[in-house]
Amino acid sequence: MVIELDIASFRINFPAYSSGTDYPDMRLNSQYAVGKCYIADNDCTLPEECREYALQLMLAHLLNIQDSIASGRPTAIVTSATEGSVSVSLAEPPNSDTWTYWFSSTPYGLQLTAMLDAASAGGFYVGGSEERRG
Repeated sequence: MVIELDIASFRINFPAYSSGTDYPDMRLNSQYAVGKCYIADNDCTLPEECREYALQLMLAHLLNIQDSIASGRPTAIVTSATEGSVSVSLAEPPNSDTWTYWFSSTPYGLQLTAMLDAASAGGFYVGGSEERRG
């Protein structure tokens, strides 16, 4: 089953993206398609009624990251900054893998991770070392 973006529903679920001027339908549809590269329409770990919301969370996550980058806010944790001769230090990812770290960079990604964890039997596994697989 192919899930199409319900823009009205997305704008209600995520009021930060309710502006059609700042977030035109074309941009939402484009980023929604990108989100499907991460979560398939037919992802069998999610109940069917949750898939659309999961895809909307992924869309909000992608938009949040884009907005952070466009406004000059880092998507990483800054531990120190210097102005003269410009110096910035970033925290090491506190998570076990880059996938989890990427999701933890926005509140939408954290919510999506929690949803995927809850929906998958025996926990949700992405990345990490082979010996950590259960």
